[in-house]
Amino acid sequence: MRNRNLINQRLERLEHTLINLERIVNTQEPIEVYKATIQKALDTVDEIKGAVESEPMNPSEMNRI
Repeated sequence: MRNRNLINQRLERLEHTLINLERIVNTQEPIEVYKATIQKALDTVDEIKGAVESEPMNPSEMNRI
């Protein structure tokens, strides 16, 4: 996987965003902060999907039944 480092960085960002969401809930911050952080997590998921899709497929993936 040629973008392994990029994907790992995005996964770490997602992990930190989820930890932040947990903190937001525990400290009872305003719902707007929670929603903004959820959107940030969803954007990171989209970035990860894009990075995975840009990876070349190996022969076993191309010949799925």
